[in-house]
Amino acid sequence: MKKYKTINGTSYDVRTPDEVVAILENARQTRTRLHVSLGDSESGRDWIEENMVHGVIGRSTGSIKIPLLIHNRRSVGGPGLLDHCIVRIRTSRGGRILWQHDKYIHGTLEIRQKTEPVTLPDGRTLTVDVLCDGEVHASFEDMQKARRWVHKLGVIAPIAA
Repeated sequence: MKKYKTINGTSYDVRTPDEVVAILENARQTRTRLHVSLGDSESGRDWIEENMVHGVIGRSTGSIKIPLLIHNRRSVGGPGLLDHCIVRIRTSRGGRILWQHDKYIHGTLEIRQKTEPVTLPDGRTLTVDVLCDGEVHASFEDMQKARRWVHKLGVIAPIAA
């Protein structure tokens, strides 16, 4: 059976650090939009997720009200937040780091041109890769889109010649 600690009516995983709970509760009450980086809570390694990581904190209904990450203020719901897997929290506006795991690491990112472009069925051509620790993590149509994506993650990636 999963164990929770309940703060202000929201049930958080008992493994979630109290500082993270305090930041999430404050963001929930003030409707502050966040970028939540998920990862390995033991090692501090960021999974570099790009989906469902930006939003405001809400909470579910029912007998156990868990935190939700709600896309925007007009949305009425969202996925349950893996609060015990949070390795970094930033404000969406400005990217100010509110909390970061003591051992936080995102791996070594690098942006480089693909050796051979890939054309997708919809006609778009991917010409740039973003590598994490030497392995392709994401591909983009051009260098500007790759840079924008890395910037949105709030990490720094060198550009290979």
